[in-house]
Amino acid sequence: MSEELKAKTTRAWEDAYNQGNLDALDDVVGPNYVRHQPPFPDIVGLGALKKFVADGRAAYPDCQLTVTKIIAEGDWLATQWTFEGTQTGVSPATGAPPTGKHATQNGCMISRVEGGKSVEDWAFVDWLGFLQQLGVVPKLG
Repeated sequence: MSEELKAKTTRAWEDAYNQGNLDALDDVVGPNYVRHQPPFPDIVGLGALKKFVADGRAAYPDCQLTVTKIIAEGDWLATQWTFEGTQTGVSPATGAPPTGKHATQNGCMISRVEGGKSVEDWAFVDWLGFLQQLGVVPKLG
């Protein structure tokens, strides 16, 4: 997989979250896309993914997504990222009510790529740490 695809993927995800340019995802996500994101339901389809990102931007209007590393091998792409923002709306993933708190979330995504586009992703995210920062879940200990 080319360095060009890694750069294009980084730009698309950062543009979608940081600038609200959801159409940037068209270049790197297939129309029959599926994201598995335990413990939450799958996101099925490019349209559903764009809605998820738009809802996330509405809930965290100052959000910033930073892709910190991408590794490519064959038809697979591994992307490490950091998301941060202040929750002023209902969280689209968790349904948590607005807290007004700023939080940082770390995660990674393993992507299966066909024809230069992600068709299936597995997202692994520190939801517990994120929800604890927001005060939705109590900190342990």
